[in-house]
Amino acid sequence: DFDSNLKGKTPSESSTTLKEFMMDNMTADERSKVKEPKYFYQITYDKPGGLPMPLIVEYTYADGTTKDITYPAELWRKNDKEVSVVVSSEVELTGVVVDLKAETADIDVTNNSWPKKEEQSAFDKMKEENIGGE
Repeated sequence: DFDSNLKGKTPSESSTTLKEFMMDNMTADERSKVKEPKYFYQITYDKPGGLPMPLIVEYTYADGTTKDITYPAELWRKNDKEVSVVVSSEVELTGVVVDLKAETADIDVTNNSWPKKEEQSAFDKMKEENIGGE
């Protein structure tokens, strides 16, 4: 039955088979509501530390909406150094922030966002406070 249709097929052929199966088993109303994503992003995250932690990510889109996704620590099971995630959406992705609320242990928080946010050094912050206070 369904499983035998997928054996020995390439991923693109399997994708077509799955799509046909889903569309054949949906009502006309359900089929009309299915939307094809316009944008696909493959995002690669690296893990410089040794401890596998959940990956907490906030995606920001061009229309101003945000989406928080928590990937479980099992994500690192196949590759302990880096992992790639495919994100699909109907709206363009404009920003990615990893662990926005500092909930996990992170050895380098300067690389947690895209596009990269310029952070002030402790010296520059102190200099601003002293100049502004006079």
